[in-house]
Amino acid sequence: MCAKQLIAVVVSSLLLASSALAAPWDIDMFRQQSLKPNEVARNPVSGTVPLGFKPFPYATREEAGEKMTKDVEFGVDSVSRGQRLWGANCEACHGVKADAQGTVSKIMNVPSLLDEMYKARADGFIYGTLHYGGAVMPRYGYKFSHVEKWDLVNYLRFLQGRDVPGMPRP
Repeated sequence: MCAKQLIAVVVSSLLLASSALAAPWDIDMFRQQSLKPNEVARNPVSGTVPLGFKPFPYATREEAGEKMTKDVEFGVDSVSRGQRLWGANCEACHGVKADAQGTVSKIMNVPSLLDEMYKARADGFIYGTLHYGGAVMPRYGYKFSHVEKWDLVNYLRFLQGRDVPGMPRP
């Protein structure tokens, strides 16, 4: 092979390589469309109802606090499930111990849920807050099932000082 042929092969190889990088298979996972934390992948089909869905009959969280009664027993099973949900969804803002020491707490001015005012709130009010959201807290009514919301309420009560035999505090 002479020098001219070698140069032609090298130049054509470089041109092919650069055009290959622009091909559609170069779109990798780094540049993909992705979901943000707590973002729902897609909306449910119009007119459908999720399995086990219970309509929320209260218009406000205050009304839920006055009228709602807990139908999930406070115990180690519920509190354990609530702990898992808390770690995945609530800990970033409210902190591991609900003391407003989460990553976002300083930016958003999140209150400590260990204050007496929050301990005095009715369980239904906390459930309603999960369902409808709060001042800066997003609503989670679409995300958690009826039982999962009660599990979170039970776990918050555990963090606020209610004892569960055999369960260590974080």
